[in-house]
Amino acid sequence: MASSRPAVVLHTTPPLAPLPASDAESIRLLCTLRLGGVRAGVETAEWSANGKPFVTLNGVGLRARYFPSLPNYTPLDARLSDTQRADAAEWTAFIDGQVTDLVNHSLYSLPANYALVLRAQLAALSFPQSHYVPQRILGVHAARLRAVGLWGVGGGGDDENTPAEPGLQPDKTPLEDAVVVAPGGTRAPRAWSGWNAGVEAAERKRKFGEEKIRQRARAAFDPLARKLGAGMYFFGSRPSSLDIALFAQLALVLDTSLPAPLLCDLLLDEYPTLVSHHERMLEAFPDGWKGVQRLPAPPAPTLWSTLSGALPWSSASSSSASVPASTDGESKSKDERRKEAAQLRKFRYARWAWFAGAGLALVTYVLASGLVDISFDDVNEEDEDDEEEEDEWVVEEEVDGEGEGEGGQAPTDLYAFMGYRGGGLPVADDDDEEEETAAE
Repeated sequence: MASSRPAVVLHTTPPLAPLPASDAESIRLLCTLRLGGVRAGVETAEWSANGKPFVTLNGVGLRARYFPSLPNYTPLDARLSDTQRADAAEWTAFIDGQVTDLVNHSLYSLPANYALVLRAQLAALSFPQSHYVPQRILGVHAARLRAVGLWGVGGGGDDENTPAEPGLQPDKTPLEDAVVVAPGGTRAPRAWSGWNAGVEAAERKRKFGEEKIRQRARAAFDPLARKLGAGMYFFGSRPSSLDIALFAQLALVLDTSLPAPLLCDLLLDEYPTLVSHHERMLEAFPDGWKGVQRLPAPPAPTLWSTLSGALPWSSASSSSASVPASTDGESKSKDERRKEAAQLRKFRYARWAWFAGAGLALVTYVLASGLVDISFDDVNEEDEDDEEEEDEWVVEEEVDGEGEGEGGQAPTDLYAFMGYRGGGLPVADDDDEEEETAAE
């Protein structure tokens, strides 16, 4: 028997095994609700205009600042002083500005890792969203990583021959190892140095990029490790919003099996305190990520249901059911619901009337401006032209027949034809002219 649907539902991005979501914001909201005492269900949401996850309470959207109004919810920062809250907000902004870029670089800039993320996104998308949503998401992250100088840095992980996924922009920077610059500024092509010269140059470029990533990571994780010190959490023995912010970012690289674990290896080798902190935060989920209650995704709308729902006469009968329920907890009377249904019906008819008027105005403008010339040919004139052509063919056939009947062979020359057929003087042959000359 299936369990009942929980009142609080978190709508997240598609899951990235074993995580219930593929972005840090969804994991942050889930941990905030779980550590606050609210057990929420998780459901894969459709991509909205901004693509951000959200929380609903009985089908009504609920922002994070209204979480204290949930039953049995305890704010994580309620025990902190004003100074500690300001400190937590400052360090959370530091994580959002530094660690987020490093994590997004591991997920979207390295082709081997992005292939894993892309498969997770495509598994939750239907046609035609699967053809443009992943490219839009990749474009957003690529623009941010280019701005901070991390896009394309570090190569393609262990597999350098991994093809670029759709949406990845190739590196258009010239290969600096192909030329030599003299002290005076003269540029000359480098001499051939063997068949493996290109492979060696790519390997040097990859190692240089990986070292650059390590330096950026150390600049971000060193202050966090000093802030944490030897304590269990950043502010005492209980987690706060700052602990959740760091946990949500590191979960994407520590709890997943990325083909290019550059950032994960750095954390395991040089920052054991941050890794231990991550493991303590994971204890908030007794069964791990498998204990998260994941709700089945709603069925995707078919083409027929989408078209029929857009028609006014198909949705007019269900207009009363489409009226949203009151969010203030007060039940509305039947008269108010009837008025709202009538108002929605008027708006629906007005919308379709506007569409019809706009289409009619467009057709009228096209015809009146002369962009399209419509002409009607006279059928009788075409019949007369056909009859004249038939008469011409008949006359030619008769002329050919008469020529063959009198002389046996029809004349082929115009002047011969005039003398032979038309009553003019006959044209003398060359033999007759020679005989007359000899007689004279």
